[in-house]
Amino acid sequence: MNILIYLDQERKSYPAIAFVDQLAKNFPVSLTLLYIVSEGESQAQGEAILAHATKQCAAKDVKPLLRWGDPVGVLLSEARQEKRDLLIIQSGDKKRLTRRFESIAKILTQSIYPAVLILRGAPRAVKRILICTGGPEGHGKVIESGADIAQALGARVTLLHVAAGAVPTMYTGLPAFEESLEDLLKTDTTVAQHLRASAELLDERKLEGELELRRGIPVDEIVREARLGEYDLVVIGRSRIFSGWKEIFMSDITQPIINQVSVSVLVMGEKALH
Repeated sequence: MNILIYLDQERKSYPAIAFVDQLAKNFPVSLTLLYIVSEGESQAQGEAILAHATKQCAAKDVKPLLRWGDPVGVLLSEARQEKRDLLIIQSGDKKRLTRRFESIAKILTQSIYPAVLILRGAPRAVKRILICTGGPEGHGKVIESGADIAQALGARVTLLHVAAGAVPTMYTGLPAFEESLEDLLKTDTTVAQHLRASAELLDERKLEGELELRRGIPVDEIVREARLGEYDLVVIGRSRIFSGWKEIFMSDITQPIINQVSVSVLVMGEKALH
């Protein structure tokens, strides 16, 4: 897996590096550490930051990379010059995060990187992963990649499907949803086939987990589950593959989820991580 970590500032420790080190125990990883020298900084300062970060890497194949210019332009240029499987961005505090969202959104919507991981907070073990699926169109790779990461990290998985509808879960009893899920899985609809195949994939990976069904507005239900479920990572697909939900939510849902979810978010394209 070819991974690029964007080091946005000098830190005592880098959660992104700790995350990759966990993956490297089960995936062959080629890692590039990118630092972009900002206005007023010297080349020596940038090199010192890269040297400090490189020392923290347990992975053997690590390449430090120093660049100058606008961060978005540099990141897009790096994606064009070399094939990357995953871009990792470490978020800062809320004020810093808000200022950088426009740049992050541009990277996501350009779809140049197959996957973008936005890490939040201090280094932490990933024990619970929420994988969100809107249906069979384009979501097979999202689930496959989420399952691969869960397997590599030994994490428990919840697979969440939000069905189109106007009744949020807060107004509906849990037993009714359990019955609805059971009834749905007995049908031969494309969504039921997709969910059964997804559950089989988790079984094949020998992952502990569960399948959850919600009805309502996708952004609201995903954010609600992420907040209540004490997850360490949320895995979603890019908004353009949520085409089945146009009747209830016409605009982009990727960015609102990133804005509202307080934990790390992995945004997947149509290719699985490998």
